Amino acid sequence: MNTMKAASKVARTTSFISDRTTFLLNWYANPYHTPIFVAKQKGWFEEENINLAVLETTNPSDVTEIIGAGAVPMGLKAMIHILAAKDRGIHMTSFGTLLDEPPTGLIYDKTKFDLKSFDDLKGKRVGYIGHFGKVMVEDLAKQAGVPLESFETVRVGMNITDAIMRGVVDTGIGFTNFQKLELEQLTGREAGLLRIDELNGLGCCCFCSIQYVAHNDYLANNPEKVAGFMRAVRRGTDFTIENPELAWEEMTIANPRLRTDLYQKIYQRTLPYFSRDLLNVQRDWEKVGQFCKHLGVLENEFDQHSIYTNEFVPSMGTPEVMPVTEGGILKKAASA
Repeated sequence: MNTMKAASKVARTTSFISDRTTFLLNWYANPYHTPIFVAKQKGWFEEENINLAVLETTNPSDVTEIIGAGAVPMGLKAMIHILAAKDRGIHMTSFGTLLDEPPTGLIYDKTKFDLKSFDDLKGKRVGYIGHFGKVMVEDLAKQAGVPLESFETVRVGMNITDAIMRGVVDTGIGFTNFQKLELEQLTGREAGLLRIDELNGLGCCCFCSIQYVAHNDYLANNPEKVAGFMRAVRRGTDFTIENPELAWEEMTIANPRLRTDLYQKIYQRTLPYFSRDLLNVQRDWEKVGQFCKHLGVLENEFDQHSIYTNEFVPSMGTPEVMPVTEGGILKKAASA
């Protein structure tokens, strides 16, 4: 029985009732998820009458299957995977943005070799996370006129740093603020990054932006809960951006294993990429949709702008005091 069928069976047959709202992360809890844990630690979900249970996954691919089956109502997923889910008939919608994608590309140990162009991959073993990574690498090879048999692709999942250090691969897909930094810290050597978005001339590094997603049925039947969730997340995001040191303390209280120099540095490098407004960006969805069509990974024709909404995204800023004039001075002027 595949993951989706198993999860669907559980969702249909479970008889107990819980007041908890479950939320599935896209990976193990790490600095990317700080705004969510800050909101939980501060009690802001509780103020919205949401008893949130945050779940972790060791395999990011499972998120699509589990939310798609309705076993967990909400979670996090990369933009490109939400499009792929729609193509497969899995009904989920992005209702906000957690993280604008940091520069993504092929990371490597610069003391061993250098990557200045895609042609330099000849003779190398290239690690990738999942199906899309392999497709992107092979497409770039075709664009560059590099024979596919001149290099080897190896699926290593999210463990690219470990795979490079163990000599399983020479290079692999990772993020500048995470795996590149991780490789440098663990080896004590300079790491390089050959950016995939620049090689493709995309003009943005957005295909792996991290989105808040929900099963369509849950979104339709629980609009107030989703809106409350986003209000709490809005507060968690504002607090993280405006009080980064205090936010990191809350994150490490919730997840003590993250209290290391490495994770603190990853957090500091991640801060600039947290979405300030939480909005789905029309331009990014347009580019990623067209990029997927170019890669040939979408078999069905559909409007990529139909799988996201900004309906539940609250206004920016969390005021600490009430305005002197009720409703704000501009509202008073408009009614005069």
